Amino acid sequence: MTAVPEALLWGIRRHLAAPAAQVLAVHRRPFAGGLSGSTFELWRLHVARAGVQSILTLVYKKGAVVSGALLRGAPQREALAYNCLPNAQPLAMPTLIAGDILAGDLWFLPLPPAKSTSHWSAAWDAEDVLATVADLASLHAAYWGEQETLARWDWLMQPTGRDMPALLHDARRGLQSLLESRAFDACLGEERLRRLQALALDPAPLLQILHTTPDVLLHGDAGFQNIAITERGRRRIWYDWQLAARGPAVLDLVTFLHPWHYPEAHLSLAPQAIIEHYLLSLRAHGIPLDKTLLRQQLDAAFVWRWLMQWAPLLGLYRHRLRDEVRRRLYHVFDQLHWPALDRLGK
Repeated sequence: MTAVPEALLWGIRRHLAAPAAQVLAVHRRPFAGGLSGSTFELWRLHVARAGVQSILTLVYKKGAVVSGALLRGAPQREALAYNCLPNAQPLAMPTLIAGDILAGDLWFLPLPPAKSTSHWSAAWDAEDVLATVADLASLHAAYWGEQETLARWDWLMQPTGRDMPALLHDARRGLQSLLESRAFDACLGEERLRRLQALALDPAPLLQILHTTPDVLLHGDAGFQNIAITERGRRRIWYDWQLAARGPAVLDLVTFLHPWHYPEAHLSLAPQAIIEHYLLSLRAHGIPLDKTLLRQQLDAAFVWRWLMQWAPLLGLYRHRLRDEVRRRLYHVFDQLHWPALDRLGK
């Protein structure tokens, strides 16, 4: 039988309000999922309390050992997010039963049946998209200007602050690898890579734009692949908080927009409608963000995110990407990141 981790037993007893509850048996099987190297399993536990036996089914997420500045410490950060944030911000999160903060191991109640999502598409309608954008605005509004409160959560990632030197180091290394390989193509040409390299060496033009608004609480990876919408669309559950951060709100908005530009995604709204709804939702919380400023920030944020995420990944793994994955990524870069880079250069 699988040994029951102490953190899990304690969490089960708290969840069941049964201090003497015992786990009699554990049955484990693989479970679909596992972004960023994470491993998921379904645990079926036979639990005894007060002489009565019952079954408790949990989803187990094993803390992954990852490399690279973007995901360094991600399992521990996510465990802290589930311990600190459920009652401190407005978004619904999965129900955590137990967590081991040092290891980054987590046990959740299974999510309810939800609309289908994958890396590349989501079976959402326009109302789902707008409601999710409003959620994102409510998260950002909750800590807009609350720098002292955010500073107390020193475990949050700070992509444009404390963690920036390490992130830029990885970006520069990835770009240098791409340039040295000289395997240029229409998407990743030498001139474009040189422009990105210049910004990785001197990010001041990007930071000047990004820092025109205060830091807020960020989900960090706010794409549809990390949001479960119940089948009737009444509840949206935000998961995968590995990149929870404090930083400019626009960094979350670009991670939301990115996957909607994969060829299979079939966005039911124009991107401009999403941006307008985000601004309206912020305004409803008393934050009148200027549309022109947000447009400038979006350009800077798309380039910043490309440097933080895609430069290191492509520098290491470009030659190993499957053709269909490369085509999808290049399609998004052509739609979002390269136009933003061109506008910043004007």
